[in-house]
Amino acid sequence: MIRISIDLQLVDRLHDLADLLTTNANVLAANPVVPDAVKHPRVEVYADVAEQVRVLADAELARVEGVALVVPLTEAEAGRQLAGRFEALAAGLRANARRLTGFTADPVMAGRARVYRDVAAQLRMLAEVERLQHDRPTPPASPARVPAPVSAVALKASVRVPSVRPAFMEPLVAAVAARRRRGWSVARIALWLKGQLRDPQTERMHPCAERSFVSHVVRLVGQRRAAARGLCVA
Repeated sequence: MIRISIDLQLVDRLHDLADLLTTNANVLAANPVVPDAVKHPRVEVYADVAEQVRVLADAELARVEGVALVVPLTEAEAGRQLAGRFEALAAGLRANARRLTGFTADPVMAGRARVYRDVAAQLRMLAEVERLQHDRPTPPASPARVPAPVSAVALKASVRVPSVRPAFMEPLVAAVAARRRRGWSVARIALWLKGQLRDPQTERMHPCAERSFVSHVVRLVGQRRAAARGLCVA
């Protein structure tokens, strides 16, 4: 089975942040109570930052796309990388704010600069949370090793292919989800998997690369994302 880098989890986290910013921008734009002077700078900046976050996500995916074997990162390494991406984006937003106010005293530009600084401060806090979470001292190892939890999507997907254990299904589900979020069709994902997966015993196309299975995973991922969106609070 192909080993896909945990970078794909980082891609999902970045896309989640972009989706949240877009949702907040849309909710704010539709709110008739908020004054225009407050609404428009935030709507525009949220949309701009969401686009920048998606560019970061695409760049992360491009690093591992098409590579058959990638040494996976540990969870701590992925957390530190995510913190670094947040810090770099926050620095870029602070630079945007300085440029907006460096050559003009226009109140509209000043308002937009304040929002950039606000979002940058939130990103720095997210980065700090990631670092605190992953830089804690490692607790003493317990005598019995507890297996990492497997997502509900991986469990359901593995039912269709009993020869693949759920733990090995997890990175495949992450890869399908990441490409689906980039707009890939089921046919394109299946074609990509056909070039990556082979049954280790027969060298034939792996059952996980069949279009019907990919379609099944896409439906499961869509159901998970729909449930998550239902819990999102702008």
